Amino acid sequence: MQQDRQTDISYEGGQVVAFPKKILSKCSRLPLIQRLYINRMGIFPHAVNHYYKREAGQVSYAVLLYCFDGEGWIILGKKKFILKAGDAYIIPPFSAHSYGAADKSPWSIFWVHIAGSGAGEIADAVKITQKDAPIHTVYSEERNNLFNQMLKTLSNGFSVANLLYANLILPNYLGSFICPASFNSFSTTSPIEENILNEAVLFMKKNVEQKITVEVVAKHIGMSPSFFFKQFKKHTGYSPVAYFNFLKIQKAIQLIHTTQYNISEVGSKIGIDDPYYFSRLFKKQMGISPRQYINEFILPSRTYQ
Repeated sequence: MQQDRQTDISYEGGQVVAFPKKILSKCSRLPLIQRLYINRMGIFPHAVNHYYKREAGQVSYAVLLYCFDGEGWIILGKKKFILKAGDAYIIPPFSAHSYGAADKSPWSIFWVHIAGSGAGEIADAVKITQKDAPIHTVYSEERNNLFNQMLKTLSNGFSVANLLYANLILPNYLGSFICPASFNSFSTTSPIEENILNEAVLFMKKNVEQKITVEVVAKHIGMSPSFFFKQFKKHTGYSPVAYFNFLKIQKAIQLIHTTQYNISEVGSKIGIDDPYYFSRLFKKQMGISPRQYINEFILPSRTYQ
């Protein structure tokens, strides 16, 4: 009988953004990004016991792993590569591979799964400028800002505008690895002042484990509920309730990946005590149930000994 609990895997502080299947289908039809778009992405700091193994033909996306601390390894075919801080590697689609964190100093990684008709060309592009080995990079605040822009944008919802913005950053981020010598290391990111709707989103995120209403959020930011509802939907594409539920499910995904809670406990941690409602809400957003998500993305990592 399969267990809901992760017994030995925990990445405290980890973040994951996972796309519902209907959103991935939308990305595949958007002309500007259909050749390259993000499938999933995240950060795993100090990823003790992190491990994945995929058979040939199992996945159609490329996998970018960027180690920013510690050490890990990748096996691709008959070759094994060691990744240390500053190293990155792009695994081609459909290839048999495995990777994992070192035992003594487990890696911390930024990772992106990249889908689209051009995903198979990424690794080929790397070979034009790099030998068949990990890409070594120097620390770049600009590179990290690009990643964080993508992650933050997608964490705020899957509107068409967010999908386009994040995925149009993706080629620039990939370029920082494909041609690292040509990548400018200075940061051009300027601070953005938070407005009143940013404050509403921040309030939702801070209270994602609670049961809060539109009226509560509106009162917090000093708006009438009706005006707040109209303004929020206008600027985000979501109703406040739908957006709050989106935040809850994305938080649930992070808990599933980075903690040792079972499915029922995860629901309680995001303020949903009814496991059946949690499962329905999860499936409505992600296209699959929590159990199916675990079977596809979590259980493969438990085969590591």
